Amino acid sequence: MRKEVYMKIIVTLIVIGLLFLASYQYYSLAEKLYESEVSRNGKGYVSDEVWYVSSARNILEKVFKLEPKNVDQTYSATLVFKGKINKTLIKSIIKQYNLNIKIVDSDYHEIKAIYVETPDKSSVRRLVNILKNKGLEVVDIVWGWRLADARNINNYLNTEHPPMVKYLIALSMYLLGDHPIYWRIPSIVAGTLTVLFTFLAIHKLTSNPWLAIIIALFTAVDPIMRAMSSIGLLDIFDTLFTVIALYFVFSRKYYHGLIVILIGSLFKFNALLMLIPIILLIIRRELLRDQSFTSLLYITSKLTLLIIPLFLLFQVIVSIPLILHLGFTSWIDQSIFGAIRWHTTIKCSGAGCPISSAPWDWFIGNNGFPLYYFTWEKKLVALGFWPFWTITFTYMVFLAPAYRFERRVGYTWLSILGLFIGYLLLWVIGARSQYSFYSVQFTPLVYMFFITSFTYILGFRRNLVKVVYTWFLIVSVLWNFILELFMVKRRNL
Repeated sequence: MRKEVYMKIIVTLIVIGLLFLASYQYYSLAEKLYESEVSRNGKGYVSDEVWYVSSARNILEKVFKLEPKNVDQTYSATLVFKGKINKTLIKSIIKQYNLNIKIVDSDYHEIKAIYVETPDKSSVRRLVNILKNKGLEVVDIVWGWRLADARNINNYLNTEHPPMVKYLIALSMYLLGDHPIYWRIPSIVAGTLTVLFTFLAIHKLTSNPWLAIIIALFTAVDPIMRAMSSIGLLDIFDTLFTVIALYFVFSRKYYHGLIVILIGSLFKFNALLMLIPIILLIIRRELLRDQSFTSLLYITSKLTLLIIPLFLLFQVIVSIPLILHLGFTSWIDQSIFGAIRWHTTIKCSGAGCPISSAPWDWFIGNNGFPLYYFTWEKKLVALGFWPFWTITFTYMVFLAPAYRFERRVGYTWLSILGLFIGYLLLWVIGARSQYSFYSVQFTPLVYMFFITSFTYILGFRRNLVKVVYTWFLIVSVLWNFILELFMVKRRNL
C-alpha cells in the first residue's frame, strides 16, 4: 500500500515537471518571437495572428465596447484615416499644440494609419479633433497594440471561424494588456493542458503511467506542438478538445466525448472531424447489441438529430454578442454558410499564396507552412517530427489488423485514422488549400498510436504474428478474387 502511494507521488511529480517543461518552452518561444519582431521594428504579429488577434481586438472594442488594459502606464492607439495622410502636418500639430504624443509607426501600405503612444489618453482625442478641423478625417481609433497592415483590418471580425478563441485573446487583452506575449497566453495554456490530457487519456486506456508519461513527453516536445502553443492561432484548441474527448472515449463514455467535440467546434470547426471515430464507436456498440439494419437506421438517425441541433445551439449561444452586433441574418450567412464555404473550397491560389498541402504531406514532412522567418535561413515551420510521423503513417496501414484483437491499439488506430479520413474528405470535396499547421491536431494521436503499437504489437511476438497472419489471409482472399475475376481458376465444366 505504501509502495503504491510513493509511486503515485513520483508519477505526479514527474507529470508536474513535464507540464512545467511544456509551458516553459512554449512561453520561451512566444517571447523569442516577440523579441525578434521588436529587433526588426516589425508589428509584432506572427503568421495568421494578423487575422485572429486583430479580430479579437475588434470584438473587444466594437462588440463588447471595452478597451484593452494599458501596458506600462502608456496608452497606445492606431489612428485610421479616410484619405491621404499628411504626416508632416500631423507632426507639426503635435508640436504646435504641445501634445504629449509620439508617432511610433507610420509604415502602413494596405491601410491608411499611424500608430501613436501617449501617457495622456485625452491627447489622442484632442489630436483627432484638431486633425478633423484641418481636413484630415480620422475614421477610427483602435486602442491597444499597433494594427496589422491589412486592408480594413480595423473592422475585421473573422466570422468564418467560431469566436471562442478570439474571446479568450480579447479577455487577455482586457485583463493583462494588448501585447504579443499576452495574446499568446491562451495558446500556451491550451498547449500545456493538451500535454496533461494526453497523459490522462493514455493512463485511462492502458493503466500504465510510465507509458502515458512517455507519450505526453513526445507530444510536448514535438516541433509543431511547440510552435502552435506559442502563437495566437486557433488550431491548438482543436488539439486540446481532441485529447479531452479521447479521455472520455477511452473511458467508453462516447457521448461525453461527442459533447466535448461539439464544444471544441466553438473554437474551430476542424474539431468536428473527430466525430468520425466517435460516431463509428457508438454505432459499433449499438450493433453489438442488435445487428439488424433497423438498429443501424435508428442509431444514425438518433445521432443526426442529436449532433446538428446541439451544434447549432452551441454556436448561437456563444455568438450572441456577434449576433446582436451583426444581426441574425448576417451572422448566419457569415458564420455558418460562409464558414462551410471557407472550409470546403480553395482559400487561395496563385504565386502570392502561402504553401498549402494535402493531409498525407503532413506525415512525410512535405509542404510545411512557414509561420515565421527569423532569418532567410532560419524559419519556424509548422511540421511535426516527420520521421516519427512517417513511421506512424505506415503503421496505420500495416498494423491495421491489430484493432481486432488489441483494444488499446484499436482505440488509438481508429482515432488517428478517423481524423485522417475527415481531412481527406475535406480535400476531396474541394478544400485543396489546407495548411500544415492544421496537423497539430494529430500530434497526440501520432504518439498515442505509434508508441502503443510499438509496445503492444511489435513488443509481443504473438501479436505481431497475428498481424502478419491476418495480412496473409487478406492477400490470399484478394488473390483468389483476382483469379476468379480473370477466370483462370480450374472449374468443373
